[in-house]
Amino acid sequence: MKRTLLQLAIVLAIAAGAYATWQALGEPAAREEARPEGSAAVPVAVAEARSGRVVHRVESVGTTRAREAVEVVAPVAGRVVAIHFEEGQQVEEDQLLVEIDKERESAQLREAQALRNDVASQLQRANRLLQSQNVAQARVDELRAGLAAADARVAALQAALDDKEIRAPFDGVVGLREISRGAFVQPQQRVTTLDDISSLRLDFSVPERFLSALVPGLAVEANSSAFPGQAITGRVTRIDTRVDSVTRSLRVQAELANADRRLRPGMFMGVSLTVDANDEAVLVPEAALVNEGSESYVFVIADARAERRAVTMGQRLHGEVEIRDGLAAGESVAVLGLQRLGDGMEVSIVEGDEQAPGAAAGV
Repeated sequence: MKRTLLQLAIVLAIAAGAYATWQALGEPAAREEARPEGSAAVPVAVAEARSGRVVHRVESVGTTRAREAVEVVAPVAGRVVAIHFEEGQQVEEDQLLVEIDKERESAQLREAQALRNDVASQLQRANRLLQSQNVAQARVDELRAGLAAADARVAALQAALDDKEIRAPFDGVVGLREISRGAFVQPQQRVTTLDDISSLRLDFSVPERFLSALVPGLAVEANSSAFPGQAITGRVTRIDTRVDSVTRSLRVQAELANADRRLRPGMFMGVSLTVDANDEAVLVPEAALVNEGSESYVFVIADARAERRAVTMGQRLHGEVEIRDGLAAGESVAVLGLQRLGDGMEVSIVEGDEQAPGAAAGV
């Protein structure tokens, strides 16, 4: 019984195999006969590569700095007798900010001036007597030396007196006050800060590959989270003479107008630097570009056939890609149906808004 069942199973397996072989050989022929004429062409939608303007930009981040900035310090020790500024006040160059007690220096200066005047009078009389030979030449020379020493003494005391007055070295805005009237200050003790923020310097770095395009005057657009949606424009003013050997980048400095003084030194900003503009760049839709590893290519459609062509991609725009090499403006490229395309395949062009069977909208 078992032997009979085994033989029956073998016969059924051979029959099933024969049927499968017949189906495999006969069905393609049936399908071939049922296929409508011309259906071998792959349906694709195409777009024409166009010529347009592309602005090449470098994105970076930077920090703002005051155009001029100093810490205002006390040059000498002494007691503060007057403060002539308010925090945040705009001051002018040489404007008096702080006075330190100078009574002793004033008295010493008056004494030195009196002594100087006395020596000057003696020298004047000696010069008259020298003409009549009533005074020795050595005495006249001694008085001349004494007058020179007295003048130097007066100048030194005048300088010491001037050090008792702290003045603004340039036009700017004073910061927070760090002393009070009556306080005793030491040399180099900070009194306040002074910043010229009528315009700001923006420091940022640019990769060395853009070195050839960097020149003063390039347009810069900055933005800050403190002022969302507001673009702050400026120009490159200075370019460092050295490339950082670690980061392989170059320090660049731009100047931003700040007449309303809304910006402050030390702000973090996003930077967009315009390094070049091409008015005749070749542009194609993003959907036309295929990327495989480091290679990029498009399918150029001509004479109802597809040609796979390697291209060099440039800058990405909104919905488009710049092609720097490998494609000319006016050529047609496939934008739908790319997944089924191969080099040299026959194609049928459909309308751009029709979705070809099995097509991908982008790769």
